[in-house]
Amino acid sequence: MQPETPVDLQHDNPLDETAVLWRASDVLRASGRDPARLEGEESLRRYAARLRMLNEVHQALGRSIGLDELLGLILDRVFDHLKPERGAIFLKTPGGELRRAANRSGRGLGEELPCSRSLVREVVEKEMAALVLDVESDQRFSGAMSLKISGVRSLLAAPLLGPDGSLGMIVLDSRLQIRQFTEEDLDLLISLASVAALHLRNAALALEAAERRRLEAEVTLARRIQLALLPAHLPAIAGYELQGGTIPSRGVSGDYFQVVERKDGKECFLLVADVSGKGMAASLLTASLEALAAGPIEDGLRADEICDRLSRQLFRRTPPEKYATAFLAVLDVETGVLRYTNAGHNPPLVVRATGEVERLGPTGVPLALIANATYQLGEIALAPGDTLVMYTDGIVEACDPDDQEYELERFESICLRHHADGCDALQKAAAVDLDSFARGIPFADDRTLLLVRRAPLGE
Repeated sequence: MQPETPVDLQHDNPLDETAVLWRASDVLRASGRDPARLEGEESLRRYAARLRMLNEVHQALGRSIGLDELLGLILDRVFDHLKPERGAIFLKTPGGELRRAANRSGRGLGEELPCSRSLVREVVEKEMAALVLDVESDQRFSGAMSLKISGVRSLLAAPLLGPDGSLGMIVLDSRLQIRQFTEEDLDLLISLASVAALHLRNAALALEAAERRRLEAEVTLARRIQLALLPAHLPAIAGYELQGGTIPSRGVSGDYFQVVERKDGKECFLLVADVSGKGMAASLLTASLEALAAGPIEDGLRADEICDRLSRQLFRRTPPEKYATAFLAVLDVETGVLRYTNAGHNPPLVVRATGEVERLGPTGVPLALIANATYQLGEIALAPGDTLVMYTDGIVEACDPDDQEYELERFESICLRHHADGCDALQKAAAVDLDSFARGIPFADDRTLLLVRRAPLGE
């Protein structure tokens, strides 16, 4: 079925006898008209034959096959029905460029059908179907030297129309002495191109689904590996209660925490870190940080010495935009003295049994941010009933539907209200309050919370 009149994009005057350009979407709409409106037995016969042919093409292309085989089958059907001398399918790359994805030649011809810029402009960019009866005589293609040099005279081209625009084009050519294409051929190619575009789109969706499943499997494996790096159980330290956990925003986390007993239980080493970025890239840097920190922690180094070493090593191993904030501390179990280094991390809170809150601010820049960074050591004592609250910015920077942040002040108030109830109760209260605040908005960042409470006198 053809549109009432061909469409000429260049001029308003009627087309000359050398070329026809139709908007492909108009032809497809016209092809879907009610058969009852067709006039004459011959029109009905051609309509039925066309439906049978398109159904056969659908069935042939309908099975699950790879892209190369799919393109080959498309060209097979085009050659069966339109019998060109050469044919090619050009597909858009993710960058918007056009590449030759499939090529076919008949009658012993070995040359590839060229990709003319003039043709791309009309067919792919403007989504027009083109019938060129004589390339040399048509003004639109008078500058298409690639077509002239290759000997093209009669040419058919149709866009591969998908839901989001053209996926590329099918081009067929012939020499006049062998085969001259007709408007009916163009009409048929537009329909075949529409069928081909549908199956190409389905194939692309199937590939995307397979890739998504593969990535999900990789993320699941990465999550299992990452969980193995986190402490499965926190050590039981006489006179102290510990509670910790991390929740990733994207399957794997850029947050990390660790609790290590050392010096025969006289010290407890504490670490909370937050790597810049999210997802797989952040989790890889987290794993690197864990590996680099393990030795110095076991060797009994101070928090500032470990930060000095970690920062230098990560700086050499990572790109400039990658860094990590971290809070490292060594707790003297007997005295409650906490010697710490804050490498640009959110200030941990010391919630006093007396009702005050102290913030442990930075004593150095984030790890790997600058070369040869140095770090200072801070010191504070946990009295009986005091709670140390370490966290990452995914908690205090969580947003509600109005894009308002949770903020440190609200978190502090929750800690003050519940710290005397114990670490488990405090963690649950913080999670409930955060969920209530977010009101269903997905958390954009990983959330980690590590709590250490010194038992009150008498417990």
